[in-house]
Amino acid sequence: MGEVRPRTRVYVDGLNFYYRAMRHGRFGAFRWLDVVRFCDALLRRNRVELVRYFTADIRSDLWNRGRDDRQQLYLRAIASDPRLVIHKGHFVHRTIVRPLAVHAPNPTDRPRFVRVWNDEEKGSDVNLASYLLRDGFMEEYEVAVVVSDDSDLVEPIRIVRRDLGLPVGVVQLRERSAFVSEGDFRIRPRRWHFERSHLPLEVECADGRVVSRPREW
Repeated sequence: MGEVRPRTRVYVDGLNFYYRAMRHGRFGAFRWLDVVRFCDALLRRNRVELVRYFTADIRSDLWNRGRDDRQQLYLRAIASDPRLVIHKGHFVHRTIVRPLAVHAPNPTDRPRFVRVWNDEEKGSDVNLASYLLRDGFMEEYEVAVVVSDDSDLVEPIRIVRRDLGLPVGVVQLRERSAFVSEGDFRIRPRRWHFERSHLPLEVECADGRVVSRPREW
């Protein structure tokens, strides 16, 4: 008989993953990433039945035009895989006042304040935690894996492990992870996980339309 591969669901905090691994990490060359294939590469001894991908629609800025279009192309491309479901939160766009950072502040000086644009993602961490718990209570996985570095997810991971008795793995996106002492196992992605997980340059979507990889990011 073959090896028994546990039924597994993966919960990806999309923007957290993007910023940790690509925007500020070592894997920026792999933004056109096949998320399901990537999870398969990470979890070769598991049967990945479903990947839940949590994100929010971003908007373009004057200094970064077209990023919303690039995001939508990417989301349509990864959604072509029937094993992936996208869950969307939302962004709150507002101006806030913050003290201006200086290299050598004089402690006796009053700080200078500036008004800045602040984009804050709402809902993704709550949605991820909710589905992690919901799927566990519904017995829809034998193993759960969380791809994030958001410390707000520590408690729901503890609940699944402690109260449901189900193992939870975490994908460690940086050296000093928020989950350093959590999870039944931890996986640190390597370059080859990304290299083997490219989407094709052109992807046919479920509706028959074809989306192409952006020429630049």
